[in-house]
Amino acid sequence: WRAPGIPPRPVQKPIMFAVTQRAVSVAPLCRTSAAPKRRASFVVRAGEVESSGSSYYTVVKGVKLDRKVVDDCVAFEKNDGSIDLQEAERIFADIVDGPSRAVGGSNETETTVTNVELDTAQYVFDNFKWEQDAKDWFFKELTSKNW
Repeated sequence: WRAPGIPPRPVQKPIMFAVTQRAVSVAPLCRTSAAPKRRASFVVRAGEVESSGSSYYTVVKGVKLDRKVVDDCVAFEKNDGSIDLQEAERIFADIVDGPSRAVGGSNETETTVTNVELDTAQYVFDNFKWEQDAKDWFFKELTSKNW
């Protein structure tokens, strides 16, 4: 129903922008329900790590990992076949080496570990051979705090 003398609303058309010699259509804003992203599974062995150049990160199956930690684990495993307690302590120190930052919203948790470093810890824990005491210590250290 419309009041007499009021014209109908115009149909909203997409806006066109010229971007590097081509037109790109931008639809009007609307609500969409995007599916949550799924994490890639870590099934790759150390020798199959994709190289991402000389950046801080290396990419394995689409997941960004800390290059220094992965490279250290590869070297430790090549050295004597497994990662011992002293090497596990060095790996853990590389994981928690960042600056302190607030996370978690209202509970104001302080952490020095990024999500990339947590993914890296999970990857090296699952994909490298560890001596049992080193594996137990590393697991205890990672689970002792709410990173």
